[in-house]
Amino acid sequence: MNIKLIAILLSLPLFLFAQENDSEEEVPIPIEEQRNNKIKALLDVVKENKSIYVQKDQVRVKNFLDLVDERESMLAKAKQDLANEKLRNERLEARFEANEKQLAELEESLQIKIGVLGELFGVTRQFAGELLASTEKAVTFSEYPDRGGVLRDIGETQVHSLDQLQNLWISYLDEIVSSGEVKTIDANIIDKNGESITGEIVRYGHFTTTYQNKFVTPVPELNGFELLQRQPEREILKNIRRHQRSDDYRITSIDPTRGFLLSLYLDKPGWIDRIAQGKSIGFIIILIGISGFVFSIYKIYQLREQEQDIIADDARVKIEMENSIKNTTSYESKENILDEFIINYTGKLEWGANWVKFFAAVAPLLGLLGTVIGMIETFQAITLFGTGDPKQMAGGISQALVTTMLGLIVAAPLLGLYTYISQKVSNLSQVLEEKASYLLAQD
Repeated sequence: MNIKLIAILLSLPLFLFAQENDSEEEVPIPIEEQRNNKIKALLDVVKENKSIYVQKDQVRVKNFLDLVDERESMLAKAKQDLANEKLRNERLEARFEANEKQLAELEESLQIKIGVLGELFGVTRQFAGELLASTEKAVTFSEYPDRGGVLRDIGETQVHSLDQLQNLWISYLDEIVSSGEVKTIDANIIDKNGESITGEIVRYGHFTTTYQNKFVTPVPELNGFELLQRQPEREILKNIRRHQRSDDYRITSIDPTRGFLLSLYLDKPGWIDRIAQGKSIGFIIILIGISGFVFSIYKIYQLREQEQDIIADDARVKIEMENSIKNTTSYESKENILDEFIINYTGKLEWGANWVKFFAAVAPLLGLLGTVIGMIETFQAITLFGTGDPKQMAGGISQALVTTMLGLIVAAPLLGLYTYISQKVSNLSQVLEEKASYLLAQD
């Protein structure tokens, strides 16, 4: 209704203005009369709206009076609820005080009953906790599946019963007996692909477990044993195989640290990883070593063929030497021809020997280069990160040592091959000279 009143008041001037325009055209109305007409019109509007608002107010008052009883009922209910909650609060406070008093009396009674046994119960809880911590990931976890719950119950109890003390005693006896056993048990095996199979494992006391002559480690979370991703040396695995096949006492290999040493094999790099630590220099040294070795084998094979041409009675070289001096009668001319033939053939024999020497010499030099590069990287790591973290320096040191090792490994056999080839060439050259001297002596 307020909106309607505002719209009427806003449209009233427009209406009056339109009437004024009409009156100007027709008959002019005096100002006093116009004012009176406007006031009368406004008064009529107010009276009309007043009657409307009065009717609505009467309806709202009637509705409110009708709801008085309901609100009085709600108020009474709220007061009753408040009184009930106050009574409940008083009861709870009284009960809390009574419980506190009773708890204090029970604690005092407990201390009196415990007496000198308090220390015994404390030691019992301590030993139960220690045994629980040592057996949660032990190799015997699958043989005593209920031990964990029993030990936890003992560790949480203030006053132990005789059965709990006996259970702790039996658990320790089982632990002592199992520490000296070599036992075969059925268990879940988790292979390298993550698949679970059932098989027999051999347990060596509390130290080591094996499956098909390979080491496994306990995984209580998966209720099984997991094969190590990387096994120890073959000789260690052979000891296990011999022990399991034998009916008598034999030496075997175990991990006295209960799995710690075996876990280190997961971080131990293989020979490919070692070579990769040398980076590009290491691979170049290996490439040089392979090239030098292949070339040396080829040169040795070539020398053996040439040896057949020189040493045999019907050797090709001997025939060529005889033909070269066949038409010559002078001793000096024959000697010069044979010397020239020996020099030429010796050159063929010596071809390639210096390349083997080159490969043998350049390998340690490249190793030294890798050492220098590795030390530079180490000093850069020290400059950036300091000496607090050795792992930051490990990469450079590994490159330095690995390249040096590769250089020496390649140089040593190549140097031996070069010595063999040089000696072979010297021997064949000496045989050529002896044959030349024999031909000259015959003439």
